[in-house]
Amino acid sequence: MPAVSLRKSTKRKPSRGMLARYRNRIVEVLGEARGQRVMIRSIHDDGVERRTAVKWINLMTLEMELF
Repeated sequence: MPAVSLRKSTKRKPSRGMLARYRNRIVEVLGEARGQRVMIRSIHDDGVERRTAVKWINLMTLEMELF
C-alpha cells in the first residue's frame, strides 16, 4: 500500500501581474523582491497608490469574484 503524504500543501509564489488579496485590499503583484517577499501595488484608503514589499505567504488568492 503506498504511503500517504501528510505534508501541508505549500503555496506557490505568485506570478507577476496576478491579482491577490492582502489584508483588506486587492493588490497587483509587480515582481519578486528579496528573500520570500514580492512587490505589490495597492491603493490605500486615502486614495494614494503605494508600492510595498510583503511576504508572499501572506497573499491570498482571489475567489471567483473581485467584489
